[in-house]
Amino acid sequence: MIGNSNPRYEYGFRLGSDYKGVDLSVFFQGVGSRQLWGDGFLAIPGYNSADGAMPEAIAGNYWTPDNTGAFYPAAYNNAGSNVNNNMQVQDRYLLNMAYLRLKNLTVGYSLPQDLMKKIWVNSLRVYVALENFVTWDHLNGLPIDPETINGYSMWNTTNYNAGRTGVGIPAFKSFSFGVQLNF
Repeated sequence: MIGNSNPRYEYGFRLGSDYKGVDLSVFFQGVGSRQLWGDGFLAIPGYNSADGAMPEAIAGNYWTPDNTGAFYPAAYNNAGSNVNNNMQVQDRYLLNMAYLRLKNLTVGYSLPQDLMKKIWVNSLRVYVALENFVTWDHLNGLPIDPETINGYSMWNTTNYNAGRTGVGIPAFKSFSFGVQLNF
């Protein structure tokens, strides 16, 4: 048995500051160790190639006579199996799902109190916020969110993507801005 798909060493930390009306808040979250044997077209070269999908991270780095130092073996139609020709279970193709993600970054500015009193406002703050905008991982360009689990549907456990790596719902990214006004 190789790897351990359970997240180990989960962590998070928050940094914040406030100076002369400018406030900054940053929250990071991550997992220090998690290994996963991938299943599906996003992790295995040639996996059910009739689907017609292969990530650029694989398509640009598989063995050919002109590219003998490639990371992945020659493409071969595995027809939905990960135990034929290309991808015998081994630690070389084990996915390192450890990551660090910038979960939230918020920058705000509160207008000075003396200015606000002139217009009968207690406080006025404008801000921008980013959610899940940056992730540092070890997946070498594979389009897999290290925080997701394998494809799963609670309504249909026999669906097409059940058990495939990286086809679950990834973390959303958002950018927002706003105004907080207090009378």
